[in-house]
Amino acid sequence: PSVRARKGGSFRSSSAPWPDPIPGVIAFKSVTVFAGAPGVGKTTMMADWIQRWRTGRTICGHATNPAAAYYFIAADRSWASHQQWFNAVGYPDIPHYSVVNDPTFNSIDLLKPHEAPAQFARILDRLQPIPGSSVFIDPVAPIYIAGSTNDHRAVARSMVEFHVQTEQRQINLYLTAHFAKQRADPRELYARPQDRVSGTHAWQGFSDTIVYMVDPLPPQQPYTILGWAPHHAHAEDFAFVRDSATGLFIPYDVIREDESSAYILDSFNETGPTDLSLIRDRVLLQHGYSRATVTRALARLLLDGRICKTGRGKYQRVKVH
Repeated sequence: PSVRARKGGSFRSSSAPWPDPIPGVIAFKSVTVFAGAPGVGKTTMMADWIQRWRTGRTICGHATNPAAAYYFIAADRSWASHQQWFNAVGYPDIPHYSVVNDPTFNSIDLLKPHEAPAQFARILDRLQPIPGSSVFIDPVAPIYIAGSTNDHRAVARSMVEFHVQTEQRQINLYLTAHFAKQRADPRELYARPQDRVSGTHAWQGFSDTIVYMVDPLPPQQPYTILGWAPHHAHAEDFAFVRDSATGLFIPYDVIREDESSAYILDSFNETGPTDLSLIRDRVLLQHGYSRATVTRALARLLLDGRICKTGRGKYQRVKVH
């Protein structure tokens, strides 16, 4: 059946079907909460995701479907703070709205939390997201929450309002939220990362998917964890590190494979072929890499022409002139 989408105070009809952004993880017309501690890199990761969607690339190894368009609402800092990441990923002209850069914004409105859903709807009216598009709000709390983030009813009401917007406008919504600090008492630690979203559990109960980012904890966890917990699929975790050159996130496995590649090359006999199982065992035992990481690194070395096969189970390092 046709669903009406709000535009400038009126409604327009849209019956065109749109695919799920990440099948099995994020559904079309859903509300996704993207949570993490301040400064963990949520804006950076979202900018990368948006560009991946636009260019048809995978996200965390999952196939993706592009939205009709993308829009970004900056609710905390000036647009310049967000612009750098969209420049870095190659999408500098994303349609956007910034509260700080809006000369008509009245800060007195922030003292009226009960009007937060209406304020958010007015911003959407200004952006005019087309049906099938994705809208990102960074961050959604506290400005667009109708009360305290610790108030279950206030957050639930706001989340329901967001769902209403996705239905009426035929869009996807992505809301960034902050993590609470990890508790000092080891007996009171959060059981799951998604439980750390600041405030009430209504964030989880009234969203479709929780995406979370957890800061590195060296030395035992030298990487940022990104994970998701959809309501109707199993949770998954992924490891990322910052690229020192661009500031963007890259999979931790890539770094590990680059490191293991160097150890693999050092494991070859200086002259003549080397048994593959011997190379694998040396790297596994001496450096603690998983068998899957070593296998991927070997495949990359073969593809790059750094090693070659000389017989059954025998490989030799190729000299680079």
